[in-house]
Amino acid sequence: MESNFPRYRRVGILGGMGPAAALDLQAKVLALTPATRDEDHLPVVTWNVPQIPDRVAAIAGHGPSPLPAIAEGARSLEAAGAEAIAIACNTAHHWAEELRAGMRVPLLHIVDAVAEAIATRPARPSRIGLLGTRGTLASGFYGRRLEALGFAWIAPDEACQVAYVDPAIAAVKRADRRGAIELFAGAARHLTERGADLLLLGCTELPLALAGSGFEARSLDANHALAEAVVRFARGPQARP
Repeated sequence: MESNFPRYRRVGILGGMGPAAALDLQAKVLALTPATRDEDHLPVVTWNVPQIPDRVAAIAGHGPSPLPAIAEGARSLEAAGAEAIAIACNTAHHWAEELRAGMRVPLLHIVDAVAEAIATRPARPSRIGLLGTRGTLASGFYGRRLEALGFAWIAPDEACQVAYVDPAIAAVKRADRRGAIELFAGAARHLTERGADLLLLGCTELPLALAGSGFEARSLDANHALAEAVVRFARGPQARP
């Protein structure tokens, strides 16, 4: 590498769950990076292999664990020189501690990134509405972290999850953006009517349904928070501008 190029730390994006979420995270990293030339952008390596067992089914006990496939991706990113890894999937963080145990580099945890993003908001939310997959909600890692930080939170009831959240995620996966936006808006209305003043998009598919829904200002995109954490790490104290 030329001596006049910046020395930023390389970050690996562990994707494939689904594929659009990894692309969304990488695009957000690109947009958040201050740069005036190509060489100012951050070195990112992406593993976007979707042949991974279903995370929601595994948490529910209806399918094999995705951990071996996720760990394979992490090893490949480490072999490619990643100095930290970010997982572009909320539900996969159910296995975060097991994955960390076999990693040689830090894991940039999405809930830690979300906590930092909430702390920078001008007003502390009184009630957080958590939108996510059934697996994320059943895992409970978001709820435990939010409660530890002193936040009240609610999740969709079963009727809302069935009518809006599950189909919105499925619509993103099949690239039906218009349908996803309409479904997301229905879920958002449900939570705001129950008193949520901040909507936490705890699924890396749902931000792709946010734009145009009318709920942008009151939503926090977990993927955006994770992108901010990636940029902070890559440009951190061990980096050389």
